[in-house]
Amino acid sequence: MNRNKTLALAGTGLWFAIPSASPAMSFEERMEAMEKRVLEMEQRLEKSEGENARLRKQLAAQPAATPAASAAQAGVNTPDLKTLDQKIRLVERKLEIDKATVEAAKKTTATVEADPSTGFRIKSASGDHQLFLRGYVQTDGDFFMDDKHSNAVGVGLNASGQPNPIQQGTGLGTDKFWVRRARLQTGGTLFKYNDFLVGVDFGQGQARLFDAYMDMHYFPFASLSVGKQRGPVGLERALTATNLVFAERAYVSEIVPNREIGAMLHGEFGYPGYKPQYRGPNNLANFFTYQVGVYNGTLDNQAVQNVDTTSFDNKAFEGRLFAHPFQHTGIAALDGLGLGFAGTYATPTRQGNMPSLLSVGQNTILSYATGTTLTGSSVATAATQSNTPATGQTTTTTTTTTSSTAFSAALSNGEQYHIAPQGYWYWGPFGLMAEYALSSQDLAVQQTDSTTTAVKTDVKSTVAPNTTRTTSKTTTTVAAGQPVTVNQTRQNNQAWHVSLSYVLTGEDNTFMGVKPSHNFNPFEGQWGAFQIGTRWTELDIDKDTFKNFGTGSKPVYLFADPRASVQHATTWGISTSWWLNQNTKIMADYEQTYFQGGAVNSAKQVVDRPMEKVFFTRFQLSY
Repeated sequence: MNRNKTLALAGTGLWFAIPSASPAMSFEERMEAMEKRVLEMEQRLEKSEGENARLRKQLAAQPAATPAASAAQAGVNTPDLKTLDQKIRLVERKLEIDKATVEAAKKTTATVEADPSTGFRIKSASGDHQLFLRGYVQTDGDFFMDDKHSNAVGVGLNASGQPNPIQQGTGLGTDKFWVRRARLQTGGTLFKYNDFLVGVDFGQGQARLFDAYMDMHYFPFASLSVGKQRGPVGLERALTATNLVFAERAYVSEIVPNREIGAMLHGEFGYPGYKPQYRGPNNLANFFTYQVGVYNGTLDNQAVQNVDTTSFDNKAFEGRLFAHPFQHTGIAALDGLGLGFAGTYATPTRQGNMPSLLSVGQNTILSYATGTTLTGSSVATAATQSNTPATGQTTTTTTTTTSSTAFSAALSNGEQYHIAPQGYWYWGPFGLMAEYALSSQDLAVQQTDSTTTAVKTDVKSTVAPNTTRTTSKTTTTVAAGQPVTVNQTRQNNQAWHVSLSYVLTGEDNTFMGVKPSHNFNPFEGQWGAFQIGTRWTELDIDKDTFKNFGTGSKPVYLFADPRASVQHATTWGISTSWWLNQNTKIMADYEQTYFQGGAVNSAKQVVDRPMEKVFFTRFQLSY
């Protein structure tokens, strides 16, 4: 067999060998083997084409000879050359088809990633379609110190009007281990520019939907997120719980919206010459960011599971502007300075079940009134029917008329707005965060005046002494036009905090947490990263919240009772965090709180609630 025929047969045999990969091989291994064989085929084909060109050149160099003679001189028959050309063209065509098949397979082949930063991810070859699974678990230990006080001081009054004593067994709070958060998040990307996220938390013994939204980000300067998401107001609220410096957020986060349902337009702009980096609807990392949305609206510190429905048509408007004015300017010390301003405006209508506010130790420190009834004057009249021989009995009818006024639970009714300036500064291992919030709303109650008429009939027998039959009937009549909304009162609550943190091991301190330079590995002398922090935070409740609508001897608190709710709270704390790696953190912090009001003595006078001293521990794993 001549040389060209051998080359053709080898090329043809290689083509038929390509799809014969073992079924035990994975798809990626098959693709790799196919690419290798294609490369070998290309090399052999190039060699074959070179040999063919040599033969053609040799034939062309003998113009006087006949084709048959030329071929004979070259040692090749003319039919063999034609057959060889056909086979080479066939191999070339099959090679083109095979290359197209390989490229198409690459475009549809999904890859699986398990990265500590992004979690578990399935991604298309192009990266335009992704699906990820991530989450975190936080197991806490909360221990109250020096919290057992005498029964001379209580918190609020019980049903009999006596102070509720601070329990000798549990004090101001129960020492406990608990699963603070157990968050599971799934999300992804479709067609490169359509993101979605669904987040459910199973901590604290309940299942709650925290996030469920889609974000369309075709244009960096104008993206649209729709669904249940973080409100664009609080700065510390924008932080993922895994990156908190303290176990619990400061008071500001309690008087600004948490999760909201609605639509938000947001955009990011880079410093001139730099492209903005997209990181989701709560991205504050670029040179300039804006967020503006319309939502159902929520009450301060409303639980996330209670924002899924709404009972009024009016909507809430919320927005934030945030900038890094020195980003990429070459001033390294100020590159991590971020400044922002946020606010909201809404007009809720008779929204009851107002949420309580909590201390850092998660004890209730402000609870709104749940309603009361005041009894007015009572008038009784009696009429007696004389004994008659026909009936042998005496009938006495007593009619008692009582007026009363009932007040509903405290309501948020009218204008509501928030003002929230905020900022942070990170430089190397140093970090500072500060924010202030004003929460202003109209409080009111609904009043219902009614008259209760009780008719009692006593029938006494004159034939059988000491025999009496009594019947009673009671009816209540509500005054016309009731209930009515009364006692509209403007409430202005304020909170602020300043937090400082420092990474002892020298890593960069950022708004999004700390990434150790070396993961914890005691066998190699690596210990991860250590961060310390300190914080001062205060909460001030408007004094009109505790307005007395009764008298000094018989007080009536329609919004909140100062004997059970504090007027001011001041908390300072220190913390330490050990980042074993970017996914594992162990925390410990101590926080001490001073209260004004919020307790009652045996004389039923308002006194300061005892100090709250709490030691927190947290073991956290995220992926």
